[in-house]
Amino acid sequence: MAISVVQEITAETYRGFHDIRLATLLGGLATGGKSGGLIMRILLLGILVLLWVKYGQVDLQTVLLVSVGSGSASVVLSIWLLYGKVTSLDSPARGDEDSVGVKEVLGDAIPFLAIALTALVLLSADIWILSALGSPGEVALYGMVSKLVTFVAMPLLIVNLVLPPIVAEMYARGQTGRLERTLRTFSTLAGVPSLLVLAVFMLLGGPILEMVYSKPIYYSDTAVLVLLILSAAKLTAVWSGSCGLVLQFTGHQTSMLRVSVLTSPLFFVVAILATQRYGPVGVACAVAVTTALQNMTMVLLAKRKTGMWIHVMFSLSPFRKVLSRW
Repeated sequence: MAISVVQEITAETYRGFHDIRLATLLGGLATGGKSGGLIMRILLLGILVLLWVKYGQVDLQTVLLVSVGSGSASVVLSIWLLYGKVTSLDSPARGDEDSVGVKEVLGDAIPFLAIALTALVLLSADIWILSALGSPGEVALYGMVSKLVTFVAMPLLIVNLVLPPIVAEMYARGQTGRLERTLRTFSTLAGVPSLLVLAVFMLLGGPILEMVYSKPIYYSDTAVLVLLILSAAKLTAVWSGSCGLVLQFTGHQTSMLRVSVLTSPLFFVVAILATQRYGPVGVACAVAVTTALQNMTMVLLAKRKTGMWIHVMFSLSPFRKVLSRW
């Protein structure tokens, strides 16, 4: 856990310096710092493969030691490379006129903390509700099917790795027009592959579940329906663009927190009622309704707060201009 925290801090620091390459190699990826950066994963995988080839098996204690060792090596390398970037900011000529106080930092950090905690609860609340009201088989079905939905959201997750320093810098400079074009272009670039993934799930959802999971329960009609509902919900989030990210990195994180706090109770009420009657399909519908409501509200809120639309574009003119330059 301590290694993950340091990895996440260094990753976001690299991202602040626009060094996306090192942020990906040495810090958390799209799924968060708990899985480590690319270098840590390569070290971990390489050592485990060597142990498997030599001994044919490995116990839990060895895996934990190897994981901690790989993470520690990644953290040491990350801090060493980051040292040069950070020390360049400590120029005596800069003085302390631009220093930021603890009160100002906490004023920004506390809403971020509350948003993260709310998102963490909502991320697992569907499983919690289904496990309390449904059968173990339904929980297994929903949990395994929901893993595939990550492929729909993956393009937006990748985009959100790049955008934070761009949003903060361009908005601070007042370049809202250029930033809006950038955000909508990125939203469209992420939205197209997500739509294609949804189309594949609609046409081949059953065979895909059958290929990925060996248990018949995972490729039943119910599983396919849950897959389509959750995928459609993720597509709505992708097509809404980086609305939450924009609110957070333009100083409107408190407004985003209000949206999360107001919509969270709605999800619990709808999910409990729907799960009691329809099981996995019901909780999937509750997730879809809440996701759509949250994202549409944040899109409108971002427009009101920043003056920018950030959702997907339905015009190809910006891409034609880019292609014409080639």
